[in-house]
Amino acid sequence: MRFLYEATDAKGERVYRGVLEAESPQGARRRLREMGLYPLRLERARRPKRGQVPLPELVLFMEEFATLVGAGVPVTQALHTLSLETRHPLIKEAARGVRERVEAGEGLAQAMGHYPGVFPPLVRALVAAGEAGGALEVVLRRIAEYLDKSHDLREKVRTALLYPSFVVAVLVLVVAVLLVFVIPVFARLYGAAGAELPLPTRLLIGTSLFVRQNILWLLLLFLALLYVLRAYRRTPGGAKLLDGLLLRLPLVGPILHKAAMARFARTLATLYEGGVLITQALEATRNVLANAALAEALDRVLERVVRGESLSAAMSREPLFLPIVVRLTLVGEEAGSLDQMLYQVASHLEREVDYGVKRLSSSIEPALTVLLGGIMLLVALALYLPLFDLSRILRR
Repeated sequence: MRFLYEATDAKGERVYRGVLEAESPQGARRRLREMGLYPLRLERARRPKRGQVPLPELVLFMEEFATLVGAGVPVTQALHTLSLETRHPLIKEAARGVRERVEAGEGLAQAMGHYPGVFPPLVRALVAAGEAGGALEVVLRRIAEYLDKSHDLREKVRTALLYPSFVVAVLVLVVAVLLVFVIPVFARLYGAAGAELPLPTRLLIGTSLFVRQNILWLLLLFLALLYVLRAYRRTPGGAKLLDGLLLRLPLVGPILHKAAMARFARTLATLYEGGVLITQALEATRNVLANAALAEALDRVLERVVRGESLSAAMSREPLFLPIVVRLTLVGEEAGSLDQMLYQVASHLEREVDYGVKRLSSSIEPALTVLLGGIMLLVALALYLPLFDLSRILRR
């Protein structure tokens, strides 16, 4: 167990604060006495809460942290101020815990490592580089800018995924309403009239009857398929296969591919500019790709770089790395400005993603209108064809 303590020395002239490991409060007090300290306050350290920290909140935290450090405020006082001002409970607890650990003698990046849910590996790597290079303020501002750009890109990707999902949901809802509520009314009407129905009408009424009689089993089958798919997605092979297929989807796939490559380029550029070694930067970049197929390709790139290949040569052997990324990486390596070329790649691909999302929205709207109109037309024809036969029978 971890315990937070405040203790004084034998003369009572100085107060020490820190964290220590012990099996019980009595053991913690005994360890302090062995260290020549007398405890004033001793409490068990709370476990960090788990949860998702919104990126805008973390961006604001990093910007304020950089401002305080740039104004000459010591890191511990800056963290104390931020723990009082921040609104998010997870960030508040993390700021308080990091301050206590820094006061106990840990480095800032090391202390942040105890809160991985708040401070991701990339943030910790950059903070460690900033501490080593004495440029903590610059690094904190760079982190805030990177997280802000990442948030914008994530929202664009979310829009690209949500819109087709919304279209499919609307189509399924319309078809379900027709099959469950509308078509049975016509089926009862035609059944009472005793007229012979044409083939399209019989197929439509039969489908409606099947859905209404087996709706519970169909829902269970749908939920079971979702469960199997999610379980398969958690396996390495399943994640690689499904993520690879995701990149090949029409309309949406190119947007997701470019977004992942933009995230890769910006992350690698930020780490490399911050002084992180290229191999360590590639390892940290793997965690932000959010695509198992691309992550596996990046693993192979990292292996080749470790063996001595250049980054551009290693990437050129992987088809998933876009040609523009490989070409500008080669230019950056030759000119000694790899980080700047990667920033240019990221900016270009982010513009492509933005354009792709707008084009997707403008192309799906008329497609949805045509598709819904086509479905309604086919249903209407199938339902109203028997009415023409009934009118002929009544005339006779």
